[in-house]
Amino acid sequence: EVSSTNDVARERLVAGLVAADTPLLIRAETQSAGRGRRGRTWLDAPGTGLLMSLALRAGAGSPLPADADRWWRVAAEFSLAVADAIEDAAGMQIGTVGLKWPNDLVVRNIEGGVTRSFRKVGGVLAEAGDAGSESAWLVVGLGLNVRGDVSKLDPALAATATSLEIATGRPIDREALFTDAVARLEGRLGALASGRFDVADWRSRQLLEGCSVDLEVAAGEIVTGTVVGHDGASGALILSVDGTERAILAGEVTKVVRIAIP
Repeated sequence: EVSSTNDVARERLVAGLVAADTPLLIRAETQSAGRGRRGRTWLDAPGTGLLMSLALRAGAGSPLPADADRWWRVAAEFSLAVADAIEDAAGMQIGTVGLKWPNDLVVRNIEGGVTRSFRKVGGVLAEAGDAGSESAWLVVGLGLNVRGDVSKLDPALAATATSLEIATGRPIDREALFTDAVARLEGRLGALASGRFDVADWRSRQLLEGCSVDLEVAAGEIVTGTVVGHDGASGALILSVDGTERAILAGEVTKVVRIAIP
C-alpha cells in the first residue's frame, strides 16, 4: 500500500532516480490517498484494480515532447494503450472503450453502432513540475476498476461507474491485462520519443464528439455547447457555442456537468 502511486513517482523524480531516456512505472495494489482531478478522491479495494503511475523526465531521449503544451499526449497514449489492452482482454469490439474528455476511460453500451450509454471504469491524473527547466518532469497516474462493485466503495458511484468484470460479465486476468498494457505503452512512448502521435486514433475513441455538454469552467461559469471536435495539437475540446467555435483546454474545466448523447 502507498499513499498514491503519483506521490511515489514524484518522490523518485525529485530524488533524481529517473533518467530522461528511461521512464519509470510505479504500481501498487492499493492506495490510502488516491486522488483524481481537482483533488477528488479515488477509491479502491486491494486486489480489484490496476493502480499505476508513469514518471518521466525531460531531456535527450525522453518521450516528453519538446513543447510542454503537448505533454498531454503522454496521458493520451497511456489511456490509448490501456484501452487497447482492455478490449483484447475482454474480447470487446474495437471502440467499445472510449475516452471521455478530459481524463476518463469509459465502457460504451453500443447498440446498432450507436453509443446509448456509458460507465466510467478508469481515470488519468497528470502532474508536472519544474516547468521550463532542464529538470522538468511529468507524472501520469492511471487507475482502472477491474473487478468488484464500485458502488460498495461509494454508493454515489452506482449510476456513473463500474468495473470491467461487471461491464463485460466475464473474468478479467489483471496480470495479463497489466502486461499487455505496459507492452503497448512502451511502443507508444517510443513513437512519442520519435516525435509521432496518432491523432486519428486518439480522436476515434472520443466519447463526447457530437454531444451537447455543460462544462463548469473558472469562477463557476457554465459553458453550454455541442462538441464538434478535439484539437490534436493542444488537446482542447472544440465546442460550438451559439454558432461560434470555442476551444477549451482541460486545465480550464473543473467539472463536466451534463452530457447529452445524440
